[in-house]
Amino acid sequence: MSLAKSKNDFSKRDMNFFSEFSSAASQNFSSAFPFFLLVALSILVITIVIWIVCNFSIMKKNNEKNQLLKDMADPAYQDQLNNKDKIQAEVEELQEYYYVLSSLESRLGTVATSDVDTMKSVVNSLPNDTILTYYDDAEGVVEIHGTSLNPQSPQNYMHLLEQTGKFSFTQAKILPFDPVKNGYNKDNIMFGTMKYEFEFKCTIQGHFMFSRTKFLDGKNPQPITEKQYSQADLNEVKPIEGIAKVEVNGTTYELSNVKINSVAISAQALEEAKRTDILNVTVTSNTDVELYYSVPKAAAKDGGKS
Repeated sequence: MSLAKSKNDFSKRDMNFFSEFSSAASQNFSSAFPFFLLVALSILVITIVIWIVCNFSIMKKNNEKNQLLKDMADPAYQDQLNNKDKIQAEVEELQEYYYVLSSLESRLGTVATSDVDTMKSVVNSLPNDTILTYYDDAEGVVEIHGTSLNPQSPQNYMHLLEQTGKFSFTQAKILPFDPVKNGYNKDNIMFGTMKYEFEFKCTIQGHFMFSRTKFLDGKNPQPITEKQYSQADLNEVKPIEGIAKVEVNGTTYELSNVKINSVAISAQALEEAKRTDILNVTVTSNTDVELYYSVPKAAAKDGGKS
């Protein structure tokens, strides 16, 4: 009897505990439901807003695209495109002309012509008893032939030419005048008058023109520096420094070729110039140096991959 009663009481206690637990869970769920509902509504509102914004943006982009297509189809726009292509072709043609003219200017600078000041110095320094029979000025070398009444006059003439500061003598010959050799006879008025003849060869100090220009290499090389000029003496060594690389608009270019008077230097000399960052040019005539630059091969390959 007591055992049955205790068992019954234990069952009641279990039922009461379960009932209390279920009631507490229901109350907790009821109190949390509005919060979950609020979160769900918030997510829904945010999703709708994002969808509206995205669709509005897509619609705006489509309108801009359609307007752009409409503008591109307009005859006026097509005319502008055609004009752009035409102008681009004209620019390329003018660039080609510019390069050709620059090359011609360089070649013209290498053509040896008689210098007026040099000739004036030669004539103004003549002694009174001396006449010129031959004059030549080519590639910085002046050759002078003449005749004099006495052997001292050619010596004085040499001294006067040296005093001008323009001439360095490399050869001087003074000989007795031979009338027969020079075509005179007893019927000529000059027979026996001129007694000595001379032949001088000399180089002109500072005679040669030395110029240099940097180009971006290509079909129509573009100059990136103005042509720079300076004077040079015969066999003078003119160094050009800082030539291995050049930066243009944020891009670094490397030396790819060098032409001296339109003739490319050897591959060995080019590599030496790159390594030392200097090019030594020995001047033996009017000299024009063209330095060509291009994008390094490794950088060009990387650019192509990207």
